[in-house]
Amino acid sequence: MSTNIKVVCRFRPPNSIEQRENSEIVVSFDENLRTVMMRSSQALAGPEKDGFTFDRVFPPGTKQHEVFDYGVKDTVKDVLDGYNGTVFAYGQTGAGKTFTMMGSDIDDPEMKGLIPRITEQIFQSIVESDAHLEYLVKVSYMEIYLERIRDLLAPHNDNLQVHEEKSKGVYVKNLSDYYVSSAREVYEIMRQGGNARVVSSTNMNAESSRSHSIFLITINQKNTETGAQKSGNLYLVDLAGSEKVGKTGASGQTLEEAKKINKSLSALGMVINALTDGKAKHIPYRDSKLTRILQESLGGNSRTTLIINCSPSSYNDAETLGTLRFGIRAKSIKNSARVNTELSPSELKALVAKAQGANTKYQQYIAALEAEIAIWRSGGHVEQADWATSDKAGTPAAPPPKKAPTSPTPSSVRSMTPVNPALEGLRNDLDSRPQTPTVVGLDKDEREEFLRRENELSDQLAERESVLVSAEKLVKELKEELAFLKEQEASLSKENKSMSGNLNELRLQVERLDYDNKESMITIDILKEQNQDGKNELEELKKIIADLKAAQKDASAEDKEKRKQEKMALMMAKFDAQGTFSEKDEQLRQLLAKLDTIDNDASLSTLSHDDIVAIRRQLVDGQALIRETVDRLRQSQEENEMHTRRRDELESRVSGLEAEYEELLEKTINDEEVSNVDVAESMAELKNKLEAQYAAKRDAHVGEVQISSNSSKLEATNFELSMLRSTA
Repeated sequence: MSTNIKVVCRFRPPNSIEQRENSEIVVSFDENLRTVMMRSSQALAGPEKDGFTFDRVFPPGTKQHEVFDYGVKDTVKDVLDGYNGTVFAYGQTGAGKTFTMMGSDIDDPEMKGLIPRITEQIFQSIVESDAHLEYLVKVSYMEIYLERIRDLLAPHNDNLQVHEEKSKGVYVKNLSDYYVSSAREVYEIMRQGGNARVVSSTNMNAESSRSHSIFLITINQKNTETGAQKSGNLYLVDLAGSEKVGKTGASGQTLEEAKKINKSLSALGMVINALTDGKAKHIPYRDSKLTRILQESLGGNSRTTLIINCSPSSYNDAETLGTLRFGIRAKSIKNSARVNTELSPSELKALVAKAQGANTKYQQYIAALEAEIAIWRSGGHVEQADWATSDKAGTPAAPPPKKAPTSPTPSSVRSMTPVNPALEGLRNDLDSRPQTPTVVGLDKDEREEFLRRENELSDQLAERESVLVSAEKLVKELKEELAFLKEQEASLSKENKSMSGNLNELRLQVERLDYDNKESMITIDILKEQNQDGKNELEELKKIIADLKAAQKDASAEDKEKRKQEKMALMMAKFDAQGTFSEKDEQLRQLLAKLDTIDNDASLSTLSHDDIVAIRRQLVDGQALIRETVDRLRQSQEENEMHTRRRDELESRVSGLEAEYEELLEKTINDEEVSNVDVAESMAELKNKLEAQYAAKRDAHVGEVQISSNSSKLEATNFELSMLRSTA
């Protein structure tokens, strides 16, 4: 039975871009919600001035379940009955196609789209079906991206091919499918495939689909009582939107995607134009992967529903007008949908028995014809009333002859064997899939051979494309490597030039250094000679210093002894000049002598009073003198100790100065050898240091002389003290 494609139109509310542009609503609807009128200069001319009439129009604000109940629900019932079904959304980018098909949230009862609702209806219908019906449901998910079919459930399969066979129709080879038992499992598969789908942001849509997605649900039904089987395929298609580069601002990869999208949508429009044009001799299904997959949905074995999504605003009035025209053309396409069924064994047995009975009658008819021909060939005559006819043989009437192919080929030559109409009828009954107008002018055998050859070539083309993709990838990598090598070569060339310049400069520096080295060698030889002269002069100076030290020691000893004697003489002369000790000593001797002459106490009376007073006075004076001398002796000892410490300090300082002098001398010699210091200046500095050293030693000698003088004074004091003690 032929039916037209069901077309419904859905308008979305104005979006933020249209509101920002202050766009007006340019569409209106009739009260039956079947006709759309546009207030546009282009739409007001010609037959479109009365509007565009569809099966149903959904104004802005329509709920998701309303679109499902009218637009899709019947198609799902047909698929469960064994028909093929297709639901696809068409429109410009940002018109709400993905929202219509998937919804904003598949778990939200209000916002989920058509595909989740279809899934729920399928499993609800299976639950409510008769007990003797068994169902097997499997799903597949694919996208057409850049004219390459990609399996969204196995993304590594990104170059699948479209095949066609007599028994299976048009299908995608090697597309993965998953058996499901509940709507929840279908949702998980939808989420998995949706995550792998290619989306991008444009000026018109923040999440613009960059590919056509096709969700395929296959339902197999088996009657356990009769053994009959039915199968239906439901294609749920979310088309990528047509784009104007000026509005979307696409560039780079997004621009390439837009080109492929517009090309495939243009091929879809060409197919629809050819199907609606009665004069068209060729339907260009093979111009695009999209139209090839949807071949059965457009003019073939399918119950198809087209949902066109539009914008109501003047900002997109040109795109809306084009979408409405597309829907009007698609509405005139007729499909010939038939139940995809497999006969039960009992039905097959009945057909076989019927064919066998007809075959027996045809054998009788053939025998009668052969007997009549034999009579005619032998020269006999058969009366017309005795001619062999199909009525006399009881055979069924032959079916009307088929139209001859328009493009016969040598392989279409038939044998002269009569055709059994019953067998032909059986073949026609078994072939339940109507032919889509793809190959014109070929009989069945040639068509099967053509499809087989086409499938082989498609596989070979896929292999070649895979090889080509690998080669392009390799070429891209090689180009990148070549660019890198060229860049590296340029860098190395620049570096080589720089290094060559540096090398030339280094060569000049080496030559300059060689010349300087020769001059330095000559200077070193001169300095070595000067250094040797300096060493000789230094040795002479060391000898002079040693002689001076020896002479200094002898002079110091002589001066010390001489000064000691002079000090002693001076001190004794001082004591003699005063005469204090000699007079007192004389008086004390007289008193002591007198005391020695006294033998007993009686003799003490011989001492006069003056003598006793004198003795007492002498004793008191002696004691005072002794105390004074002891104090002076203590002071002299302290001064002596202080001078001793001072002498030790001076000696240690002299030793340190001598060590510094030797170190300075060696350092001076080394510095003269290394830094080429002028020898004359070094000798002058050395002489100054020697003079300073000599002055320091002279000061030390003066200190030693002072110490010797103090020692002499101390010895004189000790001598006086001993004399006083002996006197006392």
